[in-house]
Amino acid sequence: MSKIEIQTPIGLGEVTDDDRRKAQNLANLVRTYDDLGGWHIQVNSVPTEVLRDAQLHPEQHRDLLIRVAGYSAFFVELCPESQNDIIDRSEYTLA
Repeated sequence: MSKIEIQTPIGLGEVTDDDRRKAQNLANLVRTYDDLGGWHIQVNSVPTEVLRDAQLHPEQHRDLLIRVAGYSAFFVELCPESQNDIIDRSEYTLA
């Protein structure tokens, strides 16, 4: 696996040193998982705050598309139990 470099995403503003550190931590995690024989990984990058806001204001988030166990789904079309499960699984932090 080659080194992952973070570029400034279009429309997202400046990429900070903290962003680069977090991205490198994620890259290291994925690389280690691969080195240990992992065969499937799924990463969502939607902030928990956005998911919670989508629960409160679904009309404002109709286009919020997420990955769920190998398929894509519109978050606001999922049942509340599935939405909560996704939020619960999204609240991990890489230091």
